[in-house]
Amino acid sequence: MSVNGIDVSKWQGSINWDKVKNSGIKFAMVRASYGKSQKDKYFDENVANAQKAGLDTGAYHYCMALSEEEAVKEADFFISIIKKYEFSYPVAVDMEDASLTNLSKDKITDITLAFLARLKEFNFYPMVYANKYWLTKYLDVKRLNDYSIWLAEYRDGAYTYSGRVDIWQKSSTGIVDGINGNVDMNISYTDFPKIIKSGGYNGMEKTDLSIDEAKKIIREKCGFAEETMLYLSFYKYSDSMIIRLAQQMV
Repeated sequence: MSVNGIDVSKWQGSINWDKVKNSGIKFAMVRASYGKSQKDKYFDENVANAQKAGLDTGAYHYCMALSEEEAVKEADFFISIIKKYEFSYPVAVDMEDASLTNLSKDKITDITLAFLARLKEFNFYPMVYANKYWLTKYLDVKRLNDYSIWLAEYRDGAYTYSGRVDIWQKSSTGIVDGINGNVDMNISYTDFPKIIKSGGYNGMEKTDLSIDEAKKIIREKCGFAEETMLYLSFYKYSDSMIIRLAQQMV
């Protein structure tokens, strides 16, 4: 699957979200905060109006933490802003600040994991945002394997990053009706609303998975071929066991 989306912050100003929705945009990632105590002044307006217009929404925080302890404090600040909303897309940490580049890859990854773990403690569905250079030079993506990845790589064709990609930010110069000026354009390859709602994450009410939905989650998470899924269904696991396995994966 693939659906078109955008990400926005105060730099887009006031947005006509009905026009955005009518232009074919399906989801929006909205900046909530940055650093230790800075809230994006358009966050509440953007989330409320995007959801009212019928878009799926997620939120993100721009991280400036230089230690795990600071990462937890920034995560707590982020949580304090987003906790009153429901999000059908992930809540992400943006790891690109130049102040971190004097640290080792292991240390930057430790900081990232501390932020993500704090989000998980509060039953949020976390994600990591970074550009290709950061994902290869400054982050140990093998240690981030349990988390969704939001890649920034601006190209006309396909992205060249070789790791996992759940959302691709493909351009910073998109033009969308309802927004003055440029906006970041994204493609999502993962059915986040299904995963997040079924798991009861991000304030969403938990819903039961169907067997087809459960099989799809297992296929996507494990990279199984259809023949493997048929084997699991007919020779090894009952439907209820497959559903429980998928729920654990999400």
